[in-house]
Amino acid sequence: MEVRKLQQIKGGSFTISLPKGWVERRRLKRGKGIAIFEDDDGSLRLYPVVKGLEEPVEVRLSLEDFPDIRSLEYCIRTYYVQGSSKISVVSKRMISADFKKRLKVLRMELPGLEVAEEEAHKIDFQVMIDMLSFPLKSLIEKTSIFSLSLQRDAVKAITENNFQLAEEVMERGREALRHYRITIRQATLASLNRTIAKKVGVKDSRECVTFVLIARDLSRLVYHSSSMARHFHTLNGREKISHEITSAIEELSNIVYNMQKNAVRSFLEKDVKLAISVLNKMNDVRSREEKLLTLILKKVRDVETAVTLSHIVRDLRRIAGFSVAIADDAMNRALTPFKLPVS
Repeated sequence: MEVRKLQQIKGGSFTISLPKGWVERRRLKRGKGIAIFEDDDGSLRLYPVVKGLEEPVEVRLSLEDFPDIRSLEYCIRTYYVQGSSKISVVSKRMISADFKKRLKVLRMELPGLEVAEEEAHKIDFQVMIDMLSFPLKSLIEKTSIFSLSLQRDAVKAITENNFQLAEEVMERGREALRHYRITIRQATLASLNRTIAKKVGVKDSRECVTFVLIARDLSRLVYHSSSMARHFHTLNGREKISHEITSAIEELSNIVYNMQKNAVRSFLEKDVKLAISVLNKMNDVRSREEKLLTLILKKVRDVETAVTLSHIVRDLRRIAGFSVAIADDAMNRALTPFKLPVS
């Protein structure tokens, strides 16, 4: 950090010099405009008005720079969540139809991604998203509803011995990743641009960080709900789980479900008391987990079945753990010692 002194000039205005290195790196000249935004904590952000603040960001990827298609796919996903509006894949040679076909599958994973232009040696993807249609609060609400339904149906599949429902939960879990990626994309753009932040409902950079944190934690909730369904699906063809064990799993799940629901609510409503109530539930979850694992070891004879059921129970405990993490995100969003100076 560098500290510079505020100077007062004739007429009563105040001025402060900019770091020479910062000016040179951005190739700024005398007379160039600087956009200034004030955050809610009183800090200022400066943006050189050299290009439009919302000008599309384009990246160009050379196929020869990637050892395999998976590496290229990973980079495209990353550039998407980091806010790129156009991603071009080019090659010195013709790109095969099969290769392009696989890249086009990314449209199913990344909301708003479409093929803008295609030639023998290149394929251009354009992100066609109206940012106003995806405010961050709404994205968090939708992802939470998605996650809650996954947990509910995964446990329902277990209690009803319904392997078809387990398959459906596994498939739905992949769709939830789309919500996660667009949430991170919107948060990234908001962190870089105050104008965009206002459009997606973010007050300041500190709040933007909390949205990134809850998006990450929600993605883990989705993962562990899908994991329960995957573990249960491996029991297809084995002995049916006893009612005593499924009832105990359902009872634990009900507690965890409410933790997850209340944690997200506490974040969205900035409800500190509700967040603390979620934190206080974790000891009960750990106690029930321990008793349930003991019951499984005692009642289930088949070793593989016992291990699989133990994984399911631990997935529920981890959902509770990430619900606590979301409650912590809520505390960080709601509580801050920084206030705007009185004007």
